[in-house]
Amino acid sequence: MRFGFHGFGSPSADSTRGYSPSPCRGEWLRHRGRRFHVPVLAIPRPSVSGYSPAVMAELRYIDADGRLRSVTLGDEPCTVGRVASCQIAFADDMISREHVRIEREPDGRFRVRDLGSRNKTYVNGVLAPETILCPGDVIRVGDHVLEYVDDGAAATEATLNFLTPDRKDPPPLEWIKSKMPVELTLAQLGLLSWLSSGMAMTSRPEDIADAALARLVVDLKADRGFVALRGEGKRELRPIAQRGLSKPLSGDLMPVSETCVYNCLLQHVAGRYPQQANEIDPKSGYAAAGMVAPLIFHGDVVGLIYVDRPATKQPFAAMALQHLIAAGAQLGALMGEASRRLAESVGRQSVAWMSSLRRTQDALTPRPHELAGFESATKFVPGHLRCGDLCDVISLDEERCCVVILDAGGQGVTGLAQAAGISAALRAALNVAGDLDELGAIMSSINQTVAGQKSRQLVQCVVTGLDRSTGRITYINAGGSPPLVMCGPARLVTLDHASLLLGIDPDFGYDVSTVDLPADFRLVAHTDGVTEVVNAGGEAFGSQRLHEVLLEREAFASPAEVIDRIVGAMSDHAAGHVQDDDASLIVVGP
Repeated sequence: MRFGFHGFGSPSADSTRGYSPSPCRGEWLRHRGRRFHVPVLAIPRPSVSGYSPAVMAELRYIDADGRLRSVTLGDEPCTVGRVASCQIAFADDMISREHVRIEREPDGRFRVRDLGSRNKTYVNGVLAPETILCPGDVIRVGDHVLEYVDDGAAATEATLNFLTPDRKDPPPLEWIKSKMPVELTLAQLGLLSWLSSGMAMTSRPEDIADAALARLVVDLKADRGFVALRGEGKRELRPIAQRGLSKPLSGDLMPVSETCVYNCLLQHVAGRYPQQANEIDPKSGYAAAGMVAPLIFHGDVVGLIYVDRPATKQPFAAMALQHLIAAGAQLGALMGEASRRLAESVGRQSVAWMSSLRRTQDALTPRPHELAGFESATKFVPGHLRCGDLCDVISLDEERCCVVILDAGGQGVTGLAQAAGISAALRAALNVAGDLDELGAIMSSINQTVAGQKSRQLVQCVVTGLDRSTGRITYINAGGSPPLVMCGPARLVTLDHASLLLGIDPDFGYDVSTVDLPADFRLVAHTDGVTEVVNAGGEAFGSQRLHEVLLEREAFASPAEVIDRIVGAMSDHAAGHVQDDDASLIVVGP
């Protein structure tokens, strides 16, 4: 059977003129040739007018006039070289006529391939005849660098696994005290002015650091770099942005000198190595040339910025270090101001914003329906910073029901609206189909619809059908917490077969998982807010503690008593510590 959810957040003729469908209007569901009108919540979506899709992949570089340029990558190959017929052309004798080509693979990723150039191609400072590109990779051709950006890929978490204990110091370092005067050319001042351009008032320090680092790597013609904030300890660093320092597919990653990094942090100095080209030692074990400068905020060193070139015959110029020092001072000020502004904004708005979201959540939460043949109990513990749980129990008859748990925490109004739409669509489809075996077809259709939304959010969804007439549990877990089945005193089964989150792959087909349903049981369904309850020390309640509570012989009681035991254990663990996220529980028994 195939269900079509017509109008469930889908564009109408009016939506192309900037019309957003009303969340209160009815929707049409088609089943076996008949059409049924059901109150499905439409998901708001941006109008076509004024909407511009994000660039998925592009190359950014500095042209001959010192301006930042970008070329969007698509199905057609992009060639970099010296001749005008190339998509990116540089007038540089170090670059071959057709030097390198970037082309899309069948899986959507991009491969860079050297075209037999005389001076070779380097990716993140490593010689690369050809390789798959990752977001943030830096390609060097001749004396020019290009950064590969992919907005459609998940950002790589910044780490310090490239920072290894020194075997020996890098080549001779030129150290400059951070309080010494800095001299800049007008051209450098112009480039630095770009660090703060285009920054939104709501930009986080991490966003500012990432954007600034991307520009500085290209401006300074570096191959790699990172920005890190200092921690509480003298040798504690927290990386928040990096370029070209994720481990390549080959596994080869030239380390960054620990001495160079920590001297900057501990002695409040900026450094450059080596000072002369004849001091470059390709066998040192570290990058051939590098620079580091402190991040300054209100006179304090709050972190550092580092750039290097693993393979080069030219050191960084002295003026390049002056540029990096000034950039560190400006970047530190921008990040510090962003932190202050965001902290003030949260203090002023978080209470009012959460209150509005909570009212929206209350309005969208399905009202309790009569549950024939089953006994159920629910508990909702509101979070302090995030909300978005929606729960429902759908009764088909005295022998069958379906428990639905959705979590749109942190996704705002759009996430709540989408969760409510999914819940309403599930209820309508199950009432029409009257068969729990159709859960797979229903979820597959909803997935297709959600995946087509421009404003889709990642909403966790767990659907569990109970059928006492056949003695089966039918369930689909799309990214949520696994449901638990108490089969008797001290007996517990975890329904741990997980599926893909809704809306990621429109062609993904959901298959139901089935297990036996005992005559006497308690189904425990919950959101992750239950296991993520933390105490003052930051220790989470966790799945293990939840299981221990349910495995107590006395815990096999009425649904309401089961919930009281779980909530009591959560409260004892938290010991008064306020929780960030919602926690929702549903327990159903015969």
